[in-house]
Amino acid sequence: MNRKKILAISYLFPNSEKPNHGIFVYNRLNAMAKYADVTVINPIPWSPMHSFIGKFKHLRNIPAKTQRGNLTIYHPRYLSIPGYAKGIEIPTYRSAVKKVINEIGFDFDLIDLHWTFPDLPTGDYLSNRYSVPYRVTLRGMEAFHRQDGGVREATVAKYLEKVDSVISLSQEMLEAAKKIAHTQNKIKVVRNGVDTQLFYYIDQFECRSKLSLPTNQKIILGVGSLIHRKGFDVVINALKKLTLKPELSNVHFYILGSEGAEGDYRKELRTLVNKLGLKDYVHFVGSVPNRDLIFWYNAADVFCLSSRGEGSPNVLTEALASGCPAVATRVGSVPEIMCSEPNLGAVVEVDNVEIMSERLAESLLTETDRELLAQSIQKYTWDWCAKQTL
Repeated sequence: MNRKKILAISYLFPNSEKPNHGIFVYNRLNAMAKYADVTVINPIPWSPMHSFIGKFKHLRNIPAKTQRGNLTIYHPRYLSIPGYAKGIEIPTYRSAVKKVINEIGFDFDLIDLHWTFPDLPTGDYLSNRYSVPYRVTLRGMEAFHRQDGGVREATVAKYLEKVDSVISLSQEMLEAAKKIAHTQNKIKVVRNGVDTQLFYYIDQFECRSKLSLPTNQKIILGVGSLIHRKGFDVVINALKKLTLKPELSNVHFYILGSEGAEGDYRKELRTLVNKLGLKDYVHFVGSVPNRDLIFWYNAADVFCLSSRGEGSPNVLTEALASGCPAVATRVGSVPEIMCSEPNLGAVVEVDNVEIMSERLAESLLTETDRELLAQSIQKYTWDWCAKQTL
């Protein structure tokens, strides 16, 4: 049987300067490359202004072509003006992709998009030109661009009507897409997998020793960018209630992460910590290399995903695959993940400090067979995800 040939196009993808940015797109495509031939085009936004804006300067260092795992990745540039004239990105993004296709030729069975704007119009153009289907994956509620409005929101709604098939990372996004673009006959839910080669059970005492963490603390762990959407403020407010319980007077909250693309919420979080008198109980660790996360997941007593919005949160499945029970908000694919196996933890509503506090207390005071928990998640690999996708 001939292997299918897939052209993956994504605004969101890791690169040499930001190797973990959109790592979940890489993980799925790299796993799919075991069963199909996958070529990736990851256009990079650029303009004369980018050289003068700190958070964009690194983009100029990304080479035109890279190889990672089983994938060859092309990084053409397209004109983008930071914060303005988003409509111009539709033709410039298409032009950048066409430049690569003119170089490598077009011999593909499927155009596989991993973001919505400005990817969808380019996918539609290529689909019509070469008479092959195109598909898009919805990776978060922000993919609908309702928070931006204008040309981006309208463009996404228009092309979701036209695209041949849709993969949603969660039932939540599936329902939203149905309302926006009547996608009910062409949409399926396939949540992210987890890299079980990187995340697995290790003895908690061993991990605390490695990280120089006290053995007598009850540790809540949060991982993510220090932005409002991650909801760390909810956990901090819940922590205040927990420290008032005599049996949890030694509970601590460790936050792994730094500022993100959506802003920097550190000042507000530190102000809240000081206001609640929790300076000795909340620890801002900063960015942690991906390879070291396994030790943090295994060292913690409970992992807390407090987000106000997610697609299919990798940090949650990574923590569970490491054997750490979780308390997570009802966003994205969290409900599907948390009910996939018994005794993984609890799901709470967004922004509910009272229930968050109660569920964290229950988890902290309940014995868990962490090794058994980890084993139950080991089957949800990226290979598992890739097979469903194909």
